[in-house]
Amino acid sequence: MAESAAPSQGRVFISYRREETAYPAGWLFDRLADHFGGGQIFKDVDTIQLGDDFVQVIARAVGSCDVLLALIGDRWLTITDAHGRRRLDDPDDFVRVEIEAALTRNVRVIPILIDGAKMPRADELPDSLAKLVRRHALELSPSRFAYDTRRLLKVLDTTLAEVRTAQDDAAAILASAGKAPDRGTTEVAKSPARRKQTSGVRTPTTRQVTPAMPSGNAEEYLQGAARRLQDDGDQVSRVQLLAGTALVGYQSKVLVSWAAIKLHLFTVLRPTRVATDAELAALSRDAVAYAKAATKGAPGFQTGVAVIPALIADTVTDQAKAAATARPKKEFAAILLPAIVDLSSGQTFTYQGRILWGAVFTSWLRARLSATLPASR
Repeated sequence: MAESAAPSQGRVFISYRREETAYPAGWLFDRLADHFGGGQIFKDVDTIQLGDDFVQVIARAVGSCDVLLALIGDRWLTITDAHGRRRLDDPDDFVRVEIEAALTRNVRVIPILIDGAKMPRADELPDSLAKLVRRHALELSPSRFAYDTRRLLKVLDTTLAEVRTAQDDAAAILASAGKAPDRGTTEVAKSPARRKQTSGVRTPTTRQVTPAMPSGNAEEYLQGAARRLQDDGDQVSRVQLLAGTALVGYQSKVLVSWAAIKLHLFTVLRPTRVATDAELAALSRDAVAYAKAATKGAPGFQTGVAVIPALIADTVTDQAKAAATARPKKEFAAILLPAIVDLSSGQTFTYQGRILWGAVFTSWLRARLSATLPASR
């Protein structure tokens, strides 16, 4: 048995049923632990200490993982409990909870089809697991275990490298902004120094956008938005992002109580004279990085991050309006809903369709955006 490691260190989560895939899960754990180190891999019997709360540890591990491997055997879809009910139809089934949490966070989920098992159809799954069928699966067979695991390791190496790069960028932005704000504080930190290029390592760069100075109307609207955020229970502060100084409101809310899924919402507002699509993209990129870094390692819950980056502008270009109302791009482990308030027309521009992550998230974000960024006239 591999040496136990703290669950919070897990980066790859192995989801499996003991009744059918315990042996493949053990083989896979040993191979991944040899490659990445035992502290990077979570599998319940190897990483839960005696006396630990099983549910809390699993929720914390899934909430902090970067990749979830869903091991699917030939009975994964049909296996039943002691009362004859299909396990996947139980909302509290551990395997269902694990995969639902990963799909909700938009974590990379890789189905692993064990020894000839077939991928289930969407109509055979609970609605909350339907997206699983769109994930590309890997077959794992005892007869070609070494070959199959080499393919998997290549995918994991690439994915975890992308995650580390994103975390490095987020840490640099967070360092410039200081710690997560307390209610009523105002923090303006110095911008981080440009990182030196390290031999053999590509350092990502962030193009800075220099906007025209905002008018008094934009600042007045921003002050009103700050009051509305505080009235709604947000912690409000000013931080210095790469894209410029922004007003940040933060609150968290448990949206799916049975799965202990907590959504951390960051509303990031910045005034400008003329809103452009490049400026909105820069603010969105920096706001997402700041939010991810601020919530990294949040304990006890499966953590989701939602970000509303918004420009408060005297005028808005047509390209910026199109960018704000387009379907938001998928961000790794984050929900993004950009917006622009046009003070000249009194309109707020944002995407009006349903957000990919579901009705619960959509309704809350819509209500938040409407309350925080009402029409200016």
